[in-house]
Amino acid sequence: MIDVVELERLRKSFLLLSQAIDFPDREVLYLANEAERVVPDLPEKAALLAILNEFAATPLQELQEDYTRIFELNKRITLYATYYKLEDSRERGGVLAKLKMLYEMFGVELDLSEMTDYLPTMLEFLAVGKWSNGPVIDARIEDLQLLFSVLEDGTYEILAHAKELENEPYIRLVRLIRVILRYCVKHEGGDRDE
Repeated sequence: MIDVVELERLRKSFLLLSQAIDFPDREVLYLANEAERVVPDLPEKAALLAILNEFAATPLQELQEDYTRIFELNKRITLYATYYKLEDSRERGGVLAKLKMLYEMFGVELDLSEMTDYLPTMLEFLAVGKWSNGPVIDARIEDLQLLFSVLEDGTYEILAHAKELENEPYIRLVRLIRVILRYCVKHEGGDRDE
């Protein structure tokens, strides 16, 4: 079950996480300052700030090289969350189409340059989607479960395939994203997913 209150509370955090896990540009150097302002007091905030400060202390070209080495030149690790289980199958195409419809249903138009299962795109959707606008949206909020399932599976697989890189800041960031996403999911009994 999706916790809309937590989803709303973490909205700005998801945009920041999207920017942090995407290909680095100059903005990544200033995300720690932004995180201080927009990330609520979560137990994970200090770890997130440590990663973002590490990014800020690293030359941009080096960050870009690290990102490329980990996510673009490494055939085992990708930020396309459905690829691990579905590769280039017809079933993956169906999931990508469902995600696109989900985004549109919640008022988000996608830039067609990225696939719908790209981790930064999914996090950005959580930041900009419109799900608190009345009964039609309220009735469809559980449709977000598809997105959370894809995020859960994808981040799990990234971490499973990156064990030898577990101390890399980008992999630590994926681990934090995974933990922060859990705040938005509740068990049937109302308790938060652990």
